[in-house]
Formats: sequence, structure tokens, C-alpha cells
Amino acid sequence: MKSRLLVVWASFAVALAWPAHAPLAQPLPPGCHVSLEGKASCPPFGGELLVTLSGEAVCGKGRCVRDLFGKVTCSAQPGGSITQDATGRVMCTGGCEEASAAYCQRLQ
Repeated sequence: MKSRLLVVWASFAVALAWPAHAPLAQPLPPGCHVSLEGKASCPPFGGELLVTLSGEAVCGKGRCVRDLFGKVTCSAQPGGSITQDATGRVMCTGGCEEASAAYCQRLQ
């Protein structure tokens, strides 16, 4: 009984501590992401959005891939393609670059 009461109180405390955010006024476009803080991010036109292992939205000008270590690499060309072979080597249209949160578009 004591453990149940403890779980109930702990759940109540977490619910009170969790920040409350107003829902987005409009539906989120495909390919976009809403963080736990309620911030909405979308990829640029022709680009792609991925979420890092730490939960941050990062974008690329073109298509993107994530390697085994969580690094996100994207095509530097808007709308560009990217391929990764079995050895992990990445090739990109227009060159490769690391994804960045700065490339993402923020929705209000």
C-alpha cells in the first residue's frame, strides 16, 4: 500500500512539474517536428529534418542520413540526394555537410 501511495504522489509531482504548452494553432506539415519544449521545426524546401540522439531537430539542404554514431550528414545541394554504402561511406549530390539546426525553419 505504501509503495502505491508513493507512486501516486511521484506521478502527481511529475505532472505538476511538467511544463504546459499551448497546442499549435495549425496542423503540422509533413516532415516537421515538435520538441518537448513545444518548438516546431520544419526542413527547408528540398531538404530533410532528422532528430539527433539528444532530441534536437537538425536539417539539411538536401536528403540526410545518420551514421552508427548518430552524426547526421546531408547533401549540400537543395533537393540533393545522398547514399551510404555497406561500409558506411557517404556520397552526396553537390557535396556533403553536417546537418544543422540553423537550416531548420521555425514555426510560430
